[in-house]
Amino acid sequence: MSAVTEEEAGSRAAGRRDRRRPGRRGPRALLAVAAAVVLLATAVAVAAVPSLREEIRLSFTRRPASFTELYFTADPSIDGAAVTLPMALNAHGTGVKSYQLKVVLQAADGTEVAGTVLTVQPRDGTPVPSVAKLQTTKEVTSALVELVGHPQTLRFRFDKPKTANP
Repeated sequence: MSAVTEEEAGSRAAGRRDRRRPGRRGPRALLAVAAAVVLLATAVAVAAVPSLREEIRLSFTRRPASFTELYFTADPSIDGAAVTLPMALNAHGTGVKSYQLKVVLQAADGTEVAGTVLTVQPRDGTPVPSVAKLQTTKEVTSALVELVGHPQTLRFRFDKPKTANP
């Protein structure tokens, strides 16, 4: 048995390392290259198919919730016995084909003095104007508009005309 000094052991290890063929890679490097090729091929396939590209885009995009707006476009008015209520409905991504608006005119004690139901066909993201014109012979103090089957309601209170003090 011969004793090997540290210097000789280091020299032998260096010789073993030098015996590897240049350019030879280990299994980890081959696995990394294969994974990179698969990722590149997948990216090219996704970019080439429009439906896949759109689905990937949507998966990273926050989508707004669907909702419906109901609002007066101008103040309702009373002209003699005619009451005019200009309003608009704007549906955003609801998919509903038509809405019903219940319009009610009320007296001071809350009783209904006139009413009607309007049907509105929405256009997604575009306000659809509507005007309710009602006739009544009684004094009207408020108007109520309900979006049938939904929680949205509008209320408008008519002010009494101010009289000038002589």
